[in-house]
Amino acid sequence: MKHYRVNKLAKPDGAVVKKKDIIAADDKAAMARAEADPDCPICDVLQAGKKVGSIT
Repeated sequence: MKHYRVNKLAKPDGAVVKKKDIIAADDKAAMARAEADPDCPICDVLQAGKKVGSIT
């Protein structure tokens, strides 16, 4: 399992409004979990400080 940070954004490439930590098996699982989160209409998913994907 890996630690991921999900940053909720005000708009794509905008300011971070809220941060959430999640645990997932891999990047794909972390992206799926972030996409399913109703609190995350626009988010960046990071692992070890590197962006693994965006939800828009």
